Amino acid sequence: MKGLQFDAPSHIYTLDGEKLPSVTGVLKFGNLIDFSQIPTGVLAAAQQRGTAVHAAVHYYNEHDLDVGEFVRTFPDWGGYLQAWINFCDQRHYLPLLNEYRVVSRRHRVAGTLDTLGVLDGRAVLLDYATGRPEDVCKNLQTAGYYGLALETAVEDRTLQKFFNSYPVVKRGAVALHKDATFSIEMYTEPTDYREFLALATAFWVVAKHRPRAWKELAEVAA
Repeated sequence: MKGLQFDAPSHIYTLDGEKLPSVTGVLKFGNLIDFSQIPTGVLAAAQQRGTAVHAAVHYYNEHDLDVGEFVRTFPDWGGYLQAWINFCDQRHYLPLLNEYRVVSRRHRVAGTLDTLGVLDGRAVLLDYATGRPEDVCKNLQTAGYYGLALETAVEDRTLQKFFNSYPVVKRGAVALHKDATFSIEMYTEPTDYREFLALATAFWVVAKHRPRAWKELAEVAA
């Protein structure tokens, strides 16, 4: 969408110059993603693994990854990548749009969905993780991405084309395991997006009435 920018180092989205919370940031703000009880060292290792595997899956989806090199470089994480490869092969998943930026002008939230594609012949929006999807509220997270994607499609021809071709899109999360296996959970609750929007509204209410706290809120919502 025109006017949407993303600063990777700070993980900050802006739309026409206005700083916006991310989809995951809204969930963190609502304490639905909370790793405060996890020891710092354990959390840092998990985040490093997640970032590396996430990037590898993205490049694999884009046909731009040397799988062997990744496994040689990160032998402890190769199983997670193989889990995604097995998922694509066994479930006939075809990724079409990957790491796609979406935003809502109306609700002032932005994000980057993992992948839109075709699973077993049906259109899906999927998020993948090396941990448990329920720990990061993937049901509301995917609902947020899908809702934002529908709004973004009004101005984005690529998304317009996808939704015109696939008017029905299912949501789900794929858990990637170290032993190269995977599990998938699909989300069908119709209230998921309404709940996500309620959290987004709460974020902006707090930001409005506590303007000095915006820096703190932005750090949480990054």
